[in-house]
Amino acid sequence: MSRRRFLGACLGGAGAGLLGLTGCGSAEGSASAGTDHLSLWYWKGSLSDKLLATARRGVPGVPGLKVRGSQIPDGDIDSKVRTSLAARAYVPDVTVVNNDNLATFFPDENEFLDLRELGAQSVRDQYLEWKWKACFTPTGRMIGFPLDAGPTALYYRRDLFREAGLAHEPADVAEEIPTWEKFIAAGRTLRAKGPGKPYLVSNIGNVFQQVLLQSPKQFVDADNRFIGDQEHIRRAWDLSVDILRQGLSARITDGTPDFNAAMSGGRIATMTTAVWAINGLKDTAPKTSGSWRLTTMPDGPANYGGSYMTLTRYCRDPEAGFAFLKWLLSPANQLESYQEMALFPTTPAAYADPAMHKPDPFFGGQQPIDVFGPAAEKAPVVYFSPYEESANTPFFQELTNVEMLGKNPDRAWRDAVNTAETTLSRVGVS
Repeated sequence: MSRRRFLGACLGGAGAGLLGLTGCGSAEGSASAGTDHLSLWYWKGSLSDKLLATARRGVPGVPGLKVRGSQIPDGDIDSKVRTSLAARAYVPDVTVVNNDNLATFFPDENEFLDLRELGAQSVRDQYLEWKWKACFTPTGRMIGFPLDAGPTALYYRRDLFREAGLAHEPADVAEEIPTWEKFIAAGRTLRAKGPGKPYLVSNIGNVFQQVLLQSPKQFVDADNRFIGDQEHIRRAWDLSVDILRQGLSARITDGTPDFNAAMSGGRIATMTTAVWAINGLKDTAPKTSGSWRLTTMPDGPANYGGSYMTLTRYCRDPEAGFAFLKWLLSPANQLESYQEMALFPTTPAAYADPAMHKPDPFFGGQQPIDVFGPAAEKAPVVYFSPYEESANTPFFQELTNVEMLGKNPDRAWRDAVNTAETTLSRVGVS
């Protein structure tokens, strides 16, 4: 049973009794009941340790308000929140939700406070437009508040591009490779003329992911209809398969020893991913420092990752909870979180601060904000349904079967569509 179905089953018997409490806080059931603080659940690395230490002593500007955080493993926090909501006991007042998972709470939106009723509109102009819109359920309730973002870029090896005779400075690469089709053509040149005949990408799943995120539509639309068999998904599939057919993929799973060796050894010339991958790349391939550059993603930017914060309806003091969100996620504190934890701000005002304009030797002195700042501001507004993971999993699995097991791509596409349709029909998606 999936986590979503588990919650549905658990809440099914609660019925109107739960819904009747919508819109206001309920002290009963709060994990902080009987204490002098509000409770917060988060995972390691999702929030600033320094700011949390301050909040534990007392939130500045909010007399008497203390917030105490509890770390929950990233992979467990959603299920733990759902279990506490189902039990209506030990529910956190405040919690962090991953970007990919906020929509999975939409069917249970009444378990969270509508932040519009607490004054969220007063700070709207401080945040990225697409991030703000993603905080709303299809019925118009605002259950999330913008935490961090994951703007995307094309990471590429300048030395390999130069030796292959390709444009190799960031502005020139952006101009010469404006589309995925041009990206694939550059890959052919790299394989033919680059030193050691480097591959274009580690695997095609990364390209499939990025092309999807550039589309405002995903697998299920706002009317709860499956649209995973339509052109926007098929194009992402065909581009990915084309990269494989032309021998431009190293067919290596990210994060494995083979991947680490390939990145260190110059066998892979690009990465298509988000800002949060910077530190991982530095750890994976430290000896390649100075060889990498950043530029605009083919076909434009998108967002990959990031998080939100919510107030559950069990929050003992909704006004104080929202005051905490406004303080913790203000432009000034998002800048502090970036400097301390590399959490990319959702407040564009922070992008102009000198602290975000430091040359990075790993990228040859390039300032990453020059690429990721505009990408964050231009990312599209994407609709994610509660059932996105159920819908896209068969496609990623079948694409892996094509790449790693040699499965026929057309048969794999049909199998992905059929599996997704069958799975979604069981949860009421037409």
